[in-house]
Amino acid sequence: MSIAVFLILTAFFLVLISVLHIPLPDGICDRHKIQLLEFLLRVSNEYLGDLVETIFGPAGRNHLTRFLVALPYLFQSKPPKWCTVNNETIAGVKCRVYVPSKEMRKSNAAIVFIHGGGWCIMRPKYYDGAMFTFIARLGMPIISIDYQLSPEVQYPVAVEECEAVVKALYNEKYTDYGIDRERIAVMGDSAGGNLSAVLAQRLRRQNLSIVKRQILVYPVVHGFDFQSPSYQFYYRHYNGTALLNPHSMARFYLLYLGLPLTRENIQKVMQNKHISREVRNSPKIVELLNHNQLPEEFLQKEDYEPLEAPEADKELSKRFEKLLEDPNISPLVEKELSGLAPAMILTCGFDILRDEGILYVRKLRKHGVSTQWNHYPAAFHGVLNMPSSSQRKQIFDDITAYIKQNL
Repeated sequence: MSIAVFLILTAFFLVLISVLHIPLPDGICDRHKIQLLEFLLRVSNEYLGDLVETIFGPAGRNHLTRFLVALPYLFQSKPPKWCTVNNETIAGVKCRVYVPSKEMRKSNAAIVFIHGGGWCIMRPKYYDGAMFTFIARLGMPIISIDYQLSPEVQYPVAVEECEAVVKALYNEKYTDYGIDRERIAVMGDSAGGNLSAVLAQRLRRQNLSIVKRQILVYPVVHGFDFQSPSYQFYYRHYNGTALLNPHSMARFYLLYLGLPLTRENIQKVMQNKHISREVRNSPKIVELLNHNQLPEEFLQKEDYEPLEAPEADKELSKRFEKLLEDPNISPLVEKELSGLAPAMILTCGFDILRDEGILYVRKLRKHGVSTQWNHYPAAFHGVLNMPSSSQRKQIFDDITAYIKQNL
């Protein structure tokens, strides 16, 4: 290759990178680390993903996303000597079970972990690093549920599988791992936080006191509002980035609920056209989603403006509303929460799910459920999977302290 060709190619790639560069907000943690990661994810998952979807359809794009997410974990190191990791089946459901050695065992309590990934991607093994950190600090077993993903299966399969595992652990399997079955906590992030919240509610409705604590890390708790202040904050401060975005969230919902996944439907959901004005303006939904319940700093004019409800798509809204009014999908809509397991809910400043986590905190407290809320203004959605992050360390510190004190 001649020097001239080399210089031309170098200039081309520099210009390309410059054109594609989207600066992240100054206040976000680990900014320089995730700037590169975000760029790589955007080019591969967003731009390439659009092309793959055009050629192979939505299922093809979902497979691409799973492949890209799996790449960093292809060459995982072996588990530490002080922890045994086995892939097992509990109640017919695949699980990844982490048990500390006798020397590391500090507690007979246990955590049931439910991973995130929009109900469509991620696997328990991708959380090995996080699980090892918790075990090193807490010295207790962790059972991570490898529930079936969408779109291969849809709601309510994942919910039912998680419930089956927890019940089997409480009724039978606790002896296998030396667990005190009266000291079981459920923890999940994002869509796993949704499944954890749903699970806690389902058990309460059955008068089963199986789960003693629920730890919800930036959870999904409803799908009614894609124009909340935290969504608007995304559009105004880091629009177009590959951090969890409205486009991806709309896709995940459509895949999970088994609704037609078209580009038109994605846009309609993002514009709040999946909910009719009648439902959106009903007293129940107005009370649940009132933006004025959020902290005042999230309602500043430079970040947010109240928007009128758009005219909904009749066919899409008819199907969506029936599903979203089910507390097994949207735990925020559950009418009776008293007697629910005490909760710890964590939210992040750079996260479109920020507001719904806060609304769930407020509703739980209103119903007398002991709820600890930890907010991390500089953190972003997915920080739990970001190695060497100061915010991640703080989150681990806070969850560890909560579990030690309450489980």
